[in-house]
Amino acid sequence: MAKTQKYSEDQLLEAVVKYSEVEKKKIKATELAKWCRDNIEGLEEVRDYHFTRPMKVRDEKTGKMVDQKKLCTEKIDEINKSRSLTVSINTNLLLRASNIDAFMEQPDPAKRKMIAETRETVDKLLMRNGYLERENESLRTENKSMKSDIVNVAEQLDALQKEQARLIKQVSYLMKTTDETARKEMLEKMGVSDGVVDLDTYSNSLQQKLSEVMEINKILRRRLSESGTDKVTHDIGEKSNISTDDIMSGIDF
Repeated sequence: MAKTQKYSEDQLLEAVVKYSEVEKKKIKATELAKWCRDNIEGLEEVRDYHFTRPMKVRDEKTGKMVDQKKLCTEKIDEINKSRSLTVSINTNLLLRASNIDAFMEQPDPAKRKMIAETRETVDKLLMRNGYLERENESLRTENKSMKSDIVNVAEQLDALQKEQARLIKQVSYLMKTTDETARKEMLEKMGVSDGVVDLDTYSNSLQQKLSEVMEINKILRRRLSESGTDKVTHDIGEKSNISTDDIMSGIDF
């Protein structure tokens, strides 16, 4: 049976993130633990091994207990990897010296070492740049698709609003130009009788289009919420509700 962890994964991960905002150099577990003991409630007794010691988990395939890195450990590695590149750039005379002679004045072994480190740094930067470019292209493609979906929904909503306005005019005209008997007879054909609205009949002509719009709306809401832009689809949903209410307005017996 796996040993219960004294501190949760969320606690330790949050602690690493908070500490990384204070300490801008590479993160050391001992210094991290000391800072947490002094600054984070609930971690007064935390030790460095709580951030570095792997968890024991059961392998689903073999059924055996195996070591697995904690999320906080992975975060530390991720931050340190990033900062290692920054440090190597900032300390490289060939890249950062204000005067190139500072590099030329170094002994030959030191210059060869800096040149090798510079080439390695450039390779890392090229790899990171390639990754970021692929990520950006993926986001651009997704944003373009989402924009197209939003435009389509807006066009369908516009069509529904125009249809709503037409129906309101028809109902208003009907109320003004017919007597009560004729009015009731004609409204019954639209699904309205004796003050009761038969939505199945009344909205039959609109239901197909409305359901299509709302289905797209649901998809957009799900997709946009992942990128923090749920407000757009939320507004669209509200417009749909308003349109439905307005369609029913003006009918009074």
